[in-house]
Amino acid sequence: MAAALVASGLSSTAHAAAKKEFNIAWTIYVGWMPWPYAVEAGIVKKWADKYGITINITQINDYVESINQYTAGKFDGCAMTNMDALTIPASGGVDSTALIVSDYSNGNDGVLMKGKGKQIADLKGQQVNLVQFSVSHYLLARA
Repeated sequence: MAAALVASGLSSTAHAAAKKEFNIAWTIYVGWMPWPYAVEAGIVKKWADKYGITINITQINDYVESINQYTAGKFDGCAMTNMDALTIPASGGVDSTALIVSDYSNGNDGVLMKGKGKQIADLKGQQVNLVQFSVSHYLLARA
């Protein structure tokens, strides 16, 4: 992670110090529940100690806000869907790299309906609660 910096007029090369502290955001979602477990069980600390770094894992209560804070540089990493990584941070000029694929949505997602509806077609004309342009929005649109 060290970057070489060559100052004009100098013959020596200086190296930037490697980053020692990392802040990771996550929100409540089935596929991301291992994060609080890994913190509580000491797994995150074990890996951080192995590499001589500090890793802070922070739960954010609003999914889109967690991505917005990551995009704004308040976090070094964030648990998010691939689809959202390709939109929110990218449109904010933030290049992101997937480090951990934590789950697949093969059956994880669904539409809950209350009342008389039993089919997606029954939602026509009804109010639907979801985060606009999110994976939930995509799922409903595909359905």
